[in-house]
Amino acid sequence: MDWADPSSYRLGAAASSQAVCAVLRAEIHPGFDTEAEALLRELALSVRDAEVGCDSYVVTREIGSRNHFAVHAQFANMDAFERHADTLLMAKAMPRLNALLATPMSMEIFFAV
Repeated sequence: MDWADPSSYRLGAAASSQAVCAVLRAEIHPGFDTEAEALLRELALSVRDAEVGCDSYVVTREIGSRNHFAVHAQFANMDAFERHADTLLMAKAMPRLNALLATPMSMEIFFAV
């Protein structure tokens, strides 16, 4: 196994200080794109304003699609990324967002290089 195999990768002291980037993809039920866009925009503004360690939080919509969104986020380190998942903002937004999803969200997590 090598460093590219997630099952063998161990988070060490160096990893905890690296910036963490995440890409989340969501497909929304047809007809609910306006509601999803407003929710995601509100969430992004709140996260950028309130969360220490959030370097960037941008919501995009796939070109040519009303129903496919992506969130591109960067956090100062793994601790900031993990704190983000436990915030009141996320606790309030996720049930609302989950109700709009046509498929489960996908998430990719990266360390900045």
